[in-house]
Amino acid sequence: MKKLNKMVSVVCATCLLGMIAAGCSSSENGGNASNTSGAKSEVKPITYNMFFNYGIPEFPDNGGEAKAKITAQMEKAGLPGVDYKISMISGDEYKTKLNLLISSGEIPDYFNVDTTQLAMYVNQGLLMPLDDLLAKAPNLKKYIPKERWEGVTFDGKIYAIPQGVRPESFNSPNTAGLLIRQDWLDNLGLKQPTNLDELHNVLKAFTKDDPDKNGQDDTYGLGGNKSTVFNTVFGAFGIGLMSGSIFWTEKDGKIVKSFVTPEAKQALAVLQQWYKEGLIDPEFPVMEPKQGDARVINSKIGVFEGDAFGVNAAGGGYYTSLLKVLPTAKLTMINRIAGPDGKKGWPEVNPYSGGALRAVSADAKDPERLIQMLDWSVSDEANGGVNLLTYGEEGVDYTFDEAKNLITQKTSYSDLYAKGFSNPVRFVQVTDRRWTDDTVRAALEIASTDIVKNQLWKTVPAELDYPDLEKKLWTEYFVKIVTGVWAVDRFDEFVQNYYKQGGQKIEQQANEEWKKSKN
Repeated sequence: MKKLNKMVSVVCATCLLGMIAAGCSSSENGGNASNTSGAKSEVKPITYNMFFNYGIPEFPDNGGEAKAKITAQMEKAGLPGVDYKISMISGDEYKTKLNLLISSGEIPDYFNVDTTQLAMYVNQGLLMPLDDLLAKAPNLKKYIPKERWEGVTFDGKIYAIPQGVRPESFNSPNTAGLLIRQDWLDNLGLKQPTNLDELHNVLKAFTKDDPDKNGQDDTYGLGGNKSTVFNTVFGAFGIGLMSGSIFWTEKDGKIVKSFVTPEAKQALAVLQQWYKEGLIDPEFPVMEPKQGDARVINSKIGVFEGDAFGVNAAGGGYYTSLLKVLPTAKLTMINRIAGPDGKKGWPEVNPYSGGALRAVSADAKDPERLIQMLDWSVSDEANGGVNLLTYGEEGVDYTFDEAKNLITQKTSYSDLYAKGFSNPVRFVQVTDRRWTDDTVRAALEIASTDIVKNQLWKTVPAELDYPDLEKKLWTEYFVKIVTGVWAVDRFDEFVQNYYKQGGQKIEQQANEEWKKSKN
């Protein structure tokens, strides 16, 4: 951190000299500050290099026609002379390129990090602590929930900007739930299920009672693919088990991975029974996601985990394709399914996933103006940037019905990207779904309820040392128990193996971090 302290000192010294040269006066807009002779000092132009984990080939290297409009609006808002240069690459290539830039001394001013990179770069002194800067960023503080800052805090200092959320209820990060073929329910005269027993009966009818009325035995109640973990069932026992992230659950004053709890064993027993009865698509463990979608599109599956946007034909994806095959099909998101003790829920979305975390380099020049720019980018006040950056020009690319709080997009996202608007220039990600209609908003309301919280989002070092415990060990036991290859009691063996093979160390480190966050 010596390099960081030195840099901060230099910045402070530079600011002091600038104040002396300007007659110790300043201006709220950051430019054209008057000196003692009445003249105006010029603001030195600055361009921030930004590197994002995106794959958007339509976005022009020079920022497109949008750049002039964006910089002009920034100037109106009191940010003259601020420019940006965005570079993008997606997936694993992003991490490789970022490491190359860092090793060559060309670290970007502002860039994506995941939770693992964040912890590593903080330890290496590569990132700038943001607390003092954020004190002058009211919009970032307004739209980013307090708990999300906790996940990017190390030794009492904030080192990244998480994803924000607009206040409307339909902007909840959680969009997933259990989707059901409402037309199948209607065909069989059934009501939407509310608990595991009722869901079992619906799955049985969808499998055995010809719900599509085609005279063939060709449907299954519950579908999925090799990444499906049947959140509905685990949520009915009060635990979260999202694919790719096993949740931490509080038990007896400490936290444990949810897949070692007695509740996980109960959920596995339910799934195994349903599988034995033939109510679950038997090929789910080996199916790619696209194959699972094809089952839905071809009306082979009646219930599956999906997204709230799927209830609308305009939502794209599998539902749009389903309607092309069967125009009378109807999908509905149902309320959370209750378990035997009345518990119900769905695992919360990782607030730090999907490129949502962004950090400032310790070497970034004039970080105050950078943070001002980021704060402007999420503002919806006069001359604020959120609508322009996200949707383009009002009247040209979109219209806004204030009474309905509804954005209607006139320009496709592909064309917005080509102009230089939307995701690449959303410098801070803030969930904003003002473009959704009432049907989707109703589904989003369901998706935002009964959320199972993860007690710790930070990755502890031992998890990096023993990655196979979740990726291989748990996956093997999960699949073999659900499909009946192994008895449910083999779950106890899994728990023993987990702790013997590194789980005990993971749990110890996680509880140390958890206790810090509680203080």
